[in-house]
Amino acid sequence: MTSNKIKDLILQFTDDVVFFYHGKSGCINPWNEHKFEVGFGNIGKEYDSIDALMSDPIYDGFSLNQIADKIELA
Repeated sequence: MTSNKIKDLILQFTDDVVFFYHGKSGCINPWNEHKFEVGFGNIGKEYDSIDALMSDPIYDGFSLNQIADKIELA
């Protein structure tokens, strides 16, 4: 999956996006265009924009933009 497709999926605001990467589960809760909650392993963060969410390297040192093609959607 490409980073643009994941971004589009998140911005549908219909469901949480649950995935696996490096043996850890991740979940993105899109509330609205200014509130996104993310959990990955033991990390929990909140973002105020989709661009901040996509570029933060919280996934074992990589951003969602960088690992998009390596994640497995649940």
